[in-house]
Amino acid sequence: MNQFYKLVLLFSLGCILSATQCTPIGQDEGANRKVEVVESKPQEDFAEDTLLILKYHKLASEYLFQDAEKSMFYSKNVLRLSQKHQWGKGKLLAYNLLSTYYLLDGSYDVLRELSNETITLSKQLNLPMFTAHGKRFLGESYSEYRQWDSSRINYEHAVQIFTRLKADSSLALSIENLGNCYREKNMNDVAVKLYNQSYKMFDKMNSDWGRATVLQSNGYMHVRLGNYAEAETYFLKSIALFQKIGNRYGELNCLNDLSNIYYYQKKYDESIQAGLRALAYAKIYHSTQQTNWALVTLSRSYKAKGMHDVALDYSQAVNYVRRMVHDQTIKRQYTMYQLMYDNKLMDSEIQQKIISEQRTVQRFLIGFSCLVILFAIFLWFNNKKLRRKNAEIQAALIEGQTIERKRVAAELHDHLGGTLASLNWYLYGIDKKVLSEEEQKIYQSVHQMVGAAYKEVRSLSHNLMPAELEEHGLITALQRLISKLNENKNIAFNFNQKGMNSRLNNKIEFELYSIVLELTNNIIKHSGANEASVDLTENLKTIVLTVSDNGTGMIEPDRQGVGLRNIKSRVESLHGKIQIHSEEQSGTRVAIEIPKVIIK
Repeated sequence: MNQFYKLVLLFSLGCILSATQCTPIGQDEGANRKVEVVESKPQEDFAEDTLLILKYHKLASEYLFQDAEKSMFYSKNVLRLSQKHQWGKGKLLAYNLLSTYYLLDGSYDVLRELSNETITLSKQLNLPMFTAHGKRFLGESYSEYRQWDSSRINYEHAVQIFTRLKADSSLALSIENLGNCYREKNMNDVAVKLYNQSYKMFDKMNSDWGRATVLQSNGYMHVRLGNYAEAETYFLKSIALFQKIGNRYGELNCLNDLSNIYYYQKKYDESIQAGLRALAYAKIYHSTQQTNWALVTLSRSYKAKGMHDVALDYSQAVNYVRRMVHDQTIKRQYTMYQLMYDNKLMDSEIQQKIISEQRTVQRFLIGFSCLVILFAIFLWFNNKKLRRKNAEIQAALIEGQTIERKRVAAELHDHLGGTLASLNWYLYGIDKKVLSEEEQKIYQSVHQMVGAAYKEVRSLSHNLMPAELEEHGLITALQRLISKLNENKNIAFNFNQKGMNSRLNNKIEFELYSIVLELTNNIIKHSGANEASVDLTENLKTIVLTVSDNGTGMIEPDRQGVGLRNIKSRVESLHGKIQIHSEEQSGTRVAIEIPKVIIK
């Protein structure tokens, strides 16, 4: 038992050491390892901050086309609070706002980084709507760098997802973007078809904003073709719609395009008028890029009119604004990259905290599992010990039964048998001639009864422990038993044996003989049969005993008497199997199979 406890102690130490040496999730184990995404737990004030996030998102959306600085301010607050709680959907809302802002601002490098972040996160969270928006923004960034095939593929992916999600407004916008891609590839016929499809969808939704954007895209296509009069018509319609819905950015963007085509048409006064309006709106909107475009057109228009001093002033303003554009671009890129770096850093810290908690739980579970395993081992050893004890008790019980049967057989044979034999001898000594006729009849009956009792005692003594079983083996003992049973003319017993060329060990022979004795006794008493058979077959590894009759069968097979219970106990002591088949009016068949080698 001491060795068992040593084994248990070593096993426990091994489990604990294996738990402490587990590699943390996310630690580098090779370049191709897939890192598991760990979802963080929100902070205590998550509910309140969620309301703020939604409020800031609404304000950022409202200012998106009115004031870039305010929209940027609220968008950053959406991202900051979402990072605080590691709320994935909140981050995606912020990314979507910031992507739109950087698209309008012309910061395409940052837009590409944001698009990739959006696509990665939305796929992890299974939010395909944001994946589609990320694809659309990625297509915009590829278009700026004239990578038309990459742009087209991303637009088409976005169209497929929006179609599946039935997001009609986003779908119409993506189709328009795809038209712009074909326009830049000078595939104007395809572009026009896509513009018309997008316009019809926006028209069906009664979206003035959507109609205005498609008209502006159509107008720019005619600018590229040199059809300035038609372009002017499209731009004027677009401006009217943007004015109707109060979309400041859309109006100033169209005014810059309109100012530009007036310059190409040599309508310098109209160009200056449109450029001044665009410049005013650009300053209110805080767009350095739109401000720069307005200043360039104004400078060229004043120069064309011969107003060189004014043109020079605007030209100097252009240089200043260009420097401002460059500085602000660098600043925005730095700010955005800093936000993304902080986001990744916070993700890493939170994930490490969660990993640490998971490792603690893992150690606890391993420790608990060790205790469960130890308890199971203890129960297994204890059960094995109990089974061994039970086997010893059962073996001792059977051995005791054997000894007792020998003793009872000897007592019956030596004492009761001897007494009956002496009584019979004395009866022979009585002179029957002196007895009356009536007394002679009584004498004859007593003499027959004593003789029958003597034979019955001898038979009972022999069956309890037949000498043939010990001296000659099981086959001879069974043949003798069947021969005696057939003295009863009511049932014809048959004995068949196959194999059995050598004797079995004493335990098997004694138990099988006792089982046959019990079963044949049951047949005689209860079966009502006229035929019965005992079959004994020796196989390679097993002994099969079958006892059957053609009687009435068991009335209630589930109710087992003492005899059947004893038979089952004997079969279990031999590690064998027993099957009882009984049908009314078809008899009973008992099949027993035991191994030739008894495992103790």
